[in-house]
Amino acid sequence: MKLNFTLRIASEEDRKIFTGFRTVCPLMWDTSISVDSPADDAFEVLVTDDASEVTKALQNSRPLSETIFIGDMAAVEKWYGMLLDVWPKVESPETRKLRVEKLLKNLQTRFDAWHYKNLLTTTIDSVPELIWFKDSIGAHMMVNQEFCKTVHKTKEDIRGRGHYYIWDISEEEYKKGEFVCMESETDTMNAGHTCVFDEPLKTSEGMKQLKTYKTPLYDMFGKIMGTVGVAHDVTDFGNMGLELSILVENIPFPLILCDKEWRTLKMNDTFKKLVGMEGAPIGNFSYRDWISHNMIPMGEEKVDTRGRSREREYVLNVEGQSHYFIVIEQEIMDYFQNVSGYFVILRDVTMAHNYERMILNEANTDALTGLYNRRYFEDFLRNNANKPMTLIYLDLDRFKEINDNYGHKRGDEILKGTAKFILDCFPDGLVARLGGDEFTVITEKLVPEHEVQERCEELNKRICTLFREGDFSISISYGISATNGNRNIDGLLREADDRMYEHKRRRSP
Repeated sequence: MKLNFTLRIASEEDRKIFTGFRTVCPLMWDTSISVDSPADDAFEVLVTDDASEVTKALQNSRPLSETIFIGDMAAVEKWYGMLLDVWPKVESPETRKLRVEKLLKNLQTRFDAWHYKNLLTTTIDSVPELIWFKDSIGAHMMVNQEFCKTVHKTKEDIRGRGHYYIWDISEEEYKKGEFVCMESETDTMNAGHTCVFDEPLKTSEGMKQLKTYKTPLYDMFGKIMGTVGVAHDVTDFGNMGLELSILVENIPFPLILCDKEWRTLKMNDTFKKLVGMEGAPIGNFSYRDWISHNMIPMGEEKVDTRGRSREREYVLNVEGQSHYFIVIEQEIMDYFQNVSGYFVILRDVTMAHNYERMILNEANTDALTGLYNRRYFEDFLRNNANKPMTLIYLDLDRFKEINDNYGHKRGDEILKGTAKFILDCFPDGLVARLGGDEFTVITEKLVPEHEVQERCEELNKRICTLFREGDFSISISYGISATNGNRNIDGLLREADDRMYEHKRRRSP
């Protein structure tokens, strides 16, 4: 802001006095004072000793302009109320200097008052919280834009009004004081320092829960004249702002916050990385759409009605690898126990899932051959007893002689080779090693016996290639049984075992 003096005075002494202050002007806006050069962006003070000039200036005055007349009061008496001041035509240079100095100080005070009011208004209007200033009887002196937006009223409409008018509640409800801030204002003024309150507030749009910070206001004489209040709306978790963002970022799991309509409010960087949104704004990202298109559910959903949550395991393809997540969707309740949103945490259980699979695999797998073991074989039969299946018992001939004569290492090689050939000949079967040189094959359907025999004979030809020393060779005996799901499992096993031994006897020399 510049200050321009337009001088239209005959006294050369007065012109010298004014121009002499150009370099010592105390105004913080601009220390230069222009003479005879008004500007559109300046605060102009016309100093003139011409009464007609006064009339012209006041009739065409700009908002940021003032006029000082130097001369007889009678010449401008009808305009006196609109003038900044009237100075005598003649007075000593020292008195005129004091008068000019006082003028500049008053203008400085005027500009400062405007400046600090503007700073205050701009500051409080930029704050996303509700801010208000009240006098000692509860009338609002000033509020910010957020306050206006919340109560749907203008600053002019609010100024000088009390609580029940502003919040659109009846005077009777206000006098009850159950959901209004009457007592906390009094408590703050009595305490003489900042006080913090958790205040439920009844409005025309329903209940709100506020965290309020109230501080007493003092006048120039040190007497409390009212209060200033800052209120943070904590009714809805979506208003928690910076504290919520910090919390979200520090949770070591992918996390997303949604409102009660499942619209995305916040997500942490871990979640952004998972969904390929690193460094990108959340925009219109839809959690529901993403999970339905990218994650495959596994198992049943678990619902906790008391805890107001649900969880389910999903598998997600991440750079070609399967990752397993427990997805927990938790309702978030507002202060009045209404659902105000949801937070979703994805807990990566891939390592635990793989470890569990490894443990199960080791528990159900034969360590030497990699086939299923007897435990898995028996569990499978028990769990599928009512289904059609074909069962084949297999037993190596003369295997003990190989162990006795050529060592267990050679015997182990024969067992691993046998396992590979069985898998090759029965790719549609569940193959298990029951122990020693005993194997079994289960097909989960009925296979014609002649087809099974053909496969077994092909298997026998391959096994014969595993070991041949002179006239000593190895072979395999087999027994077949089948069921439509209506046979006793023990009977099925017994039949296959008996037929296997019958086949072995026929092979013996």
